[in-house]
Amino acid sequence: MRTIVVVLAAASLSGCQSSLSTPAAPGATTIDVSGRWSGTGSDSFSPELVTWVLSQAGNAVSGTAELKAVNPSDGTCGSCHKVKTGTLTGTVSGSTLTVSMKFPAGGDVPAPICVAELSATANVADRRMTATYTGTDTCEGVYSNGTMELTR
Repeated sequence: MRTIVVVLAAASLSGCQSSLSTPAAPGATTIDVSGRWSGTGSDSFSPELVTWVLSQAGNAVSGTAELKAVNPSDGTCGSCHKVKTGTLTGTVSGSTLTVSMKFPAGGDVPAPICVAELSATANVADRRMTATYTGTDTCEGVYSNGTMELTR
C-alpha cells in the first residue's frame, strides 16, 4: 500500500513541475493601456482634442472617449461635430491597440441629433500612442485620414 502512495505522490509532483516550467508563448506579453490618455487629433473635417479613459482586463479594453473642438467658437462644422462623449471598446495585442468608439445622439452638445462611430488602430510605446482612424457621422458623413497622438 505504501508503494502506491509514493508513486502517486511522485507522479503528482512531476506533473506540477512540468506545468510550472513551461515558458510563456513568444509575443504573448501585452502592454497595459489603463489610465487617462489625452492629446490631439485631426481628420478630413477638422482638428480635435481627444481624451480616453481606459480600463484593461487581460487584452480587453473599455472606457470613455471624449472629443472637443480645438476652437469651439470658430463657426466651423468641427466646432459643433467635434464635441462628443461616448464609449470605447477594444483589444490590445502586443503593442497595438484596436478600438471602436461610439458617440450616441443626445446630451448637452451642439449637435445632439448626430451619431458618430470611429474605429482606430494605435501603436503604443511607453506613455505615447499614435493612432489612425476612420468613421462616420450621421450628420456630416465620413471621417477620413484621421490621426491621433495621445500621451498618458
